[in-house]
Amino acid sequence: MDNRKELLSEILKRVQRNYRRIVEIERLTKELGEAFSRNDHDSAQLLLKMRGDEMDEATQTKYEIQTLVFDVDEEKRHDVEAWLRGEESGDLQEFEAAKIWELSSQIKQTVKRTMTLDKAISSRMAGDNSYYHSLS
Repeated sequence: MDNRKELLSEILKRVQRNYRRIVEIERLTKELGEAFSRNDHDSAQLLLKMRGDEMDEATQTKYEIQTLVFDVDEEKRHDVEAWLRGEESGDLQEFEAAKIWELSSQIKQTVKRTMTLDKAISSRMAGDNSYYHSLS
């Protein structure tokens, strides 16, 4: 039980780190849109690099989380994976479990907002050549 709690604590720390990164990506995406609106290409380039760096760090943190999840015993792994998707599953009475689920739900919403912003920026800047246009 103690080992499980420590493992959930480590997962939670990384989920918190990932949450901060995702919020920063959203902020940088908003600033990117503003820079493009002002035709400030130098700022836009800097913001794109900063956002890319944050995305790389978020990817690394996600990998660390998945590595930790692999160490969770099989019967609880399903619950932890569901919490990380922002889905309710199993017992959320433990502080770590509830926080993992809560932050993961917030990450999911922040990613959706960021993708909407990114899609609007991409469509405005690239029109029919937009990455998102090619998906439809």
